Amino acid sequence: MTIQRLRAFIYACLGLAMCWGTYRQGNWMMTAGVAFFSGCAVAIALSPFGKKQISWDDSGITIKKFPAATISISWRDLEKMKVDHLGYHIKARQDRFRISRKRMPEDLLAQIRASIRTNKES
Repeated sequence: MTIQRLRAFIYACLGLAMCWGTYRQGNWMMTAGVAFFSGCAVAIALSPFGKKQISWDDSGITIKKFPAATISISWRDLEKMKVDHLGYHIKARQDRFRISRKRMPEDLLAQIRASIRTNKES
């Protein structure tokens, strides 16, 4: 279970417990308000799922972030790559992006490292 799903589950359980308590007291408006805000908290916790799509070809890397605009980064613009517990942080001239370790394909990683190496040499 990912951290977003766990957080959403906890928000749902807390909201359900608070709704049950206000329902038993007979406070219908408070029950509706707590249910609404708990639903909003769950939706916000689950909102990052399926938002980023990364594709690459001979010209460079294309990152589609919903709802933001699509970003195209050419191979010659890549400057630096850093790895930590969150994943691979890649810095280009105009933008930065992050790919998690689990989602990073090996052939893309090799091509990014080769591009950064050739860009440093020139």
